[in-house]
Amino acid sequence: MRSLEGGTLDAALLALEADVGDVEREIIGPDLFVLATPLGHPLGAKASPAKASELKGASVLLLDDGHCFREQALAFCSGAKAHELEFRATSLSTLAQMVAGGAGVTLLPELAVATEAKRAELWIRPFAQPAPKRTIALVWRRRSPLGPALRQLATTARAAYGHASASRATRSGSRKPQHGVPTPLNPG
Repeated sequence: MRSLEGGTLDAALLALEADVGDVEREIIGPDLFVLATPLGHPLGAKASPAKASELKGASVLLLDDGHCFREQALAFCSGAKAHELEFRATSLSTLAQMVAGGAGVTLLPELAVATEAKRAELWIRPFAQPAPKRTIALVWRRRSPLGPALRQLATTARAAYGHASASRATRSGSRKPQHGVPTPLNPG
């Protein structure tokens, strides 16, 4: 946000749940959270969408202090009465690797699943509605001369994101357990 305010960035794509200050914004769309578990974990083995109540007492890994996604995931996990583990990850990649290694379960933003699944074998379950989520937006300085162009960019990004979300929803059937044996999400 300092770079945006200082003019070294023209715009940023980020989650609105972070402290973005007084900026112009165009919402791109929701980024749903999913439950990520190591292979063989009972919470990952179910075919149905995950419910918050299933996390009661679960050992949950979260990002380190200072990450806005940590605050969002922590709020959801606290409401579910999950147990936050004492050690934390410094990035989503580290978080996914720790989960794949069996250290616990976590929440991931759906946008990160394809990337992180290339690095770690995880079982992924969507959450039942209303699913936890964050709101992705394009933001820029007020009175920026690029405002009209950035609004057009946001319109294009929103359409592409909507198309990609529909494609992910169509493919998500292959991520669900089949015949009682979950399929790991690892396209690579």
